[in-house]
Amino acid sequence: MNVIRTTIFLEQYLRRVVLTVTCIGFISCIAHTGWATASERPHIIYILANDLGWRDVGFHGGRVPTPHIDALSNSGARLESFYTLPYSSSARAALLTGRYPYRFGLQTKSILAWSTYGLPKDERLLPQALNIAGYRTAMLGSWLLGHAERNQLPTQRGFDYFYGNLSPVGDQLKKINTIGLTDWFEGERQMTEFGYTTDLIGDKSEALIDTHDSSTPLFMMISFPSPGMPLQAPDRFSSRHSHITDKATQTYLAMISQLDEAIGKIINALDKKQMRKDTIVVFHSDNGGAVKRKYLSGDGDTDQTVSDNGPFRSGSGSLYEGGVRVPAIISWPGRIQPSISTERAHITDMYATLLHIAGVSLGKNDQVKPIDGINISPALMKNRLLPKRALVLNVNEFGGAVLKNNWKLINVSTLPSQTELYDIGNDPSEELNVAHQHPEIVKELSATLLEASWEMAPSLYLDDLSNPRNYRTPMFWGDNPQRP
Repeated sequence: MNVIRTTIFLEQYLRRVVLTVTCIGFISCIAHTGWATASERPHIIYILANDLGWRDVGFHGGRVPTPHIDALSNSGARLESFYTLPYSSSARAALLTGRYPYRFGLQTKSILAWSTYGLPKDERLLPQALNIAGYRTAMLGSWLLGHAERNQLPTQRGFDYFYGNLSPVGDQLKKINTIGLTDWFEGERQMTEFGYTTDLIGDKSEALIDTHDSSTPLFMMISFPSPGMPLQAPDRFSSRHSHITDKATQTYLAMISQLDEAIGKIINALDKKQMRKDTIVVFHSDNGGAVKRKYLSGDGDTDQTVSDNGPFRSGSGSLYEGGVRVPAIISWPGRIQPSISTERAHITDMYATLLHIAGVSLGKNDQVKPIDGINISPALMKNRLLPKRALVLNVNEFGGAVLKNNWKLINVSTLPSQTELYDIGNDPSEELNVAHQHPEIVKELSATLLEASWEMAPSLYLDDLSNPRNYRTPMFWGDNPQRP
């Protein structure tokens, strides 16, 4: 055992040395003369957690302390009504395009290890727009937007640098995907590294910031696989929760502690580099915490519910609040005052908001396809109310959901079909279906959902099912009830 520990220590030390050398290489290999200065535009650090429950953070009363995430929330705006998408790939696609994923075929489930499709190449992505505007761009962690062809890779979609996994994680330590293939890359080069994914991503992010020329604006998207499946964490974090008798719960909470430590490293690196006051930091989960379901989806499936989505119903993969309403923070010292906002925001809004702040054009000559998100910076920096609007939480061939004012309609068209209406303002737990009491609201929201369905592109997931494969593919795409 002592030999193993010594080996681990040496490999961790050598990995830190390699990180520094690699990051110096990163700076030199992507240099180009068109970059703007950071004094003109803020740095942007965008941090995603994977399947983090709404109540699994300290500022929501979580079971485990998250001091670094809490400090971030205390320094900026907590968005208490922030919505994403039910699945990992659709959430990332919405963020990077500012458009509802049903418009380009990513409305059904996630892009899995055996999938051959990706985010369509004719979509303008956030890193592409920022890169043209003079930002250096880096993507670390889980990509999940296509890997079968080279032109689907992050380095072909606007990111100068990539470090992480392309498809869903199958082992946090071995860095293999869900079909047992090595899935860890730097740039477009497959590599083998020792350590847990969260530690590696945190260390690499810290090193990139440390070696970055702060006079040039930086956009870094950091997409942690934690605390999503599979449940694996180092002993140094599991030991903090030894009082938890259930092993799965203990490991999940340890992964949250590990995630919080990694975020702390990123913020400390910004402080050390004196970049923090010039940096927008965004943090949220990609969707709600994972819950046990009747059918496998291939995206973060769990055989035991260990996440805590608080008062909200269900979890990831669902259109109920527990699947799409997530903890979210936006921090920019001196520009965004510490606050708690109940203004309703959507992940598509981040595209328009960040491009506006960065001074990047959203005119028709640059943004050819219309976006669904809006610029929410007036609410963040001037405490203004956002315009009332309908949010299409998703629509696919088998149903969808729309939210307007405090009314939320969920439609499941597969038999037995369901129409559910909830007053989210008074019933955030979605316990009382009031569709029969308010037929006029059901009619109005159903019309919005129907209109969205006419604009829906064919599902790339369903189309991909026709391709031959050697792996068992989740075939179920209708209602997938939570199991006790």
